[in-house]
Amino acid sequence: MNRIFGAVVIGTWLVAMTFLVRRDVLPFWSAQQAPSQIAPDRGSFQVAIRNEAGVRIGTTWITATPTENITTIQSTTLLDLRAIASILPLRKPLLCNTRLTYLSDGKLDQFSLKLKGAPIPIQVDGERCGPDFACSTTFGGTTKTVSLDGRLSECLAETLRPFTHLKGLHVGQRWRIRLLDPFSLLREQKPVFKMQLVTVTEREAILHNGDRVDCFRIETEGTVAWADDTGRVLRQEVQIPLLGRWILTDEPFDWEARKKAMALDRGEQGKDEG
Repeated sequence: MNRIFGAVVIGTWLVAMTFLVRRDVLPFWSAQQAPSQIAPDRGSFQVAIRNEAGVRIGTTWITATPTENITTIQSTTLLDLRAIASILPLRKPLLCNTRLTYLSDGKLDQFSLKLKGAPIPIQVDGERCGPDFACSTTFGGTTKTVSLDGRLSECLAETLRPFTHLKGLHVGQRWRIRLLDPFSLLREQKPVFKMQLVTVTEREAILHNGDRVDCFRIETEGTVAWADDTGRVLRQEVQIPLLGRWILTDEPFDWEARKKAMALDRGEQGKDEG
């Protein structure tokens, strides 16, 4: 009787482990190469950020600047969460600046993230050192350093906007992405990098600026995105922990609005320095 019970327990455990491996491990093992292009070559892009109720809560401005050997992707996100985010210690709009530097072969070489509007200034910097990244996080006057696996950090993005540009997609494609959660810097005073699997699930038409556009549907945990054939991400729906679902949509670039956001950044820097 004990032998039969033991065999049943072991058999059940093996079935459960097989299911776990197939569901959670095998997809990561079978992940393919990332899209041929995960950052735009050049140009300026703007993203409107709204909550599930349709209320606009922020804007992201993205510029891609190529030189002979590198391409720099600069992103500025201005968020006003004071009316909806009592769980975060925010008394003014939050300004998030990120910079990603790619070499001519498309490999990520450096990254940085700066948060303004928090009780203390926060900055995360990463620089490639051999195969990995040396990553430092500064809270006010305190700096901590960690190492990141470079092989798993090529597709690096924010949880606020997991995708910037996705060119060279096909249905069934899978790759890994590493997401940095800016809000973790406010809650836990440390960067949280989360590894996720991305899958191109199907072709799907969406309504964008009054027109129906055929897109690739891209899914990862907490996010669904749609990119057109040029790689431009037209829409993303992102589930932000404790803050609900945010809808990000591509829209015409407003240089004057970006100028005001950048002035806000410079004004706060001057205040801190004074």
